[in-house]
Amino acid sequence: MQIDILTIFPHFFDQFLRHGMVRVARQKGRLDVRITDLRAYAEDRHRTVDDRPYGGGPGMLLKPEPVFRALDALGLTAGAAAPEGTLPLLMCPRGQQLGQQDLEEFSGARRWIILCGRYEGYDERIVEAYPWRRVSLGDYVLSGGEVPAMAIIEGAIRLLPGILGDGESALRDSFNEWTGPEGLDHAHWTRPPQYRGRGVPEVLLSGDHGAIEKWRRENSKQQRSNRVQAMRGTNPESVSPGEPGESPARITDGAAFNEVPGENDDEQD
Repeated sequence: MQIDILTIFPHFFDQFLRHGMVRVARQKGRLDVRITDLRAYAEDRHRTVDDRPYGGGPGMLLKPEPVFRALDALGLTAGAAAPEGTLPLLMCPRGQQLGQQDLEEFSGARRWIILCGRYEGYDERIVEAYPWRRVSLGDYVLSGGEVPAMAIIEGAIRLLPGILGDGESALRDSFNEWTGPEGLDHAHWTRPPQYRGRGVPEVLLSGDHGAIEKWRRENSKQQRSNRVQAMRGTNPESVSPGEPGESPARITDGAAFNEVPGENDDEQD
């Protein structure tokens, strides 16, 4: 897969490309990421890529000229369909909210061309002239399209065959084959079996694979139910540790309740 990224901050992606599954995919020759600096396609001495909007108002817009020239160089023609196998992606709040099924679809394309916006947005001619698939991460505003672009790449690359260490991992993820399109993965535990007064559900230590699978499916359903309740504002209790639906006693052991496990760990890849 080849991914061309158009941005005014080409070094934004430097570390991203060197870590995790993206690094693995590149090392295996499954992913070729090429960064295009939009400022290289500006024609004035100041390398200007933005200007004030007609009609007034706050903010600046990406100018059409540098973007059109950059896309010309990448083989995407204004007013025409994209070449076969090429998926043009526009990071845009007007776009469809990204879902797991979109990532599965995107992972099947041979080439992506991603345009990362900045400032107040795009000159509308950029939006109208090309067969973009408009993509949004959600109903909130970021300063640019670089972070959404990284999220989409990270989500789709792990679906390529041979990238994850265990191919079944992706199938059992939330919103995937095992859980269903609206399902969530079950809760997980690892060693030690006891830590600061908190244990692991006995069924997971039993060695009974049938019982474990049944427990996981029930817990997956409970996670989905909790999420629905949370979205409705009912603030469901935690499900772990214990049997599905059980809520553990809150233990005062000096650890912050809002601590995120592993947040200070180095990524293992």
